[in-house]
Amino acid sequence: MHGISFEAATLTLTAYMLCGALGMLVGGFVAARTANSDRVVAIAMAVAAVLLALCGTGLLGATLTMVVLAGTGFAIGIGGPSRDMMIKKATPKGATGRVYGMVYSGLDVGFAVSPILFGAFMDRGWYGATLFGAATVLLLSVGAALGVGRRTPGPRALNGAARPVR
Repeated sequence: MHGISFEAATLTLTAYMLCGALGMLVGGFVAARTANSDRVVAIAMAVAAVLLALCGTGLLGATLTMVVLAGTGFAIGIGGPSRDMMIKKATPKGATGRVYGMVYSGLDVGFAVSPILFGAFMDRGWYGATLFGAATVLLLSVGAALGVGRRTPGPRALNGAARPVR
């Protein structure tokens, strides 16, 4: 999109992944202090979607786009631990293995299909569409998180670790 070098692109990917790991660390503390995991997931994914869509416009320029993409990794990372807590809260007693198997096999299918779809976009030079497509997927995850939250009984403490935020 911005004609950056291969090295700059790989640096951006590395920054995205490192910021994602840092976000995961911070997200663990967030997940331990909030009872509404679905809202944390929804907010984190919505922020990430907005950042990706902003990058997809091409208005930010190369350097700022790379910085914002790293920030996207941080936002997605923050949602990870809360996503796991949300799934745990929504899982019926005795079905943990089946539920986690379904959720994570679904993620793996998405990870397998995405390169084909987004690779086709990139092969055609539709770089902005790649970012908008990823933003769309994140917005779908916002809807899924809020839907799970509506169907899950009220906030429960998990081993005494989750406390409602005031």
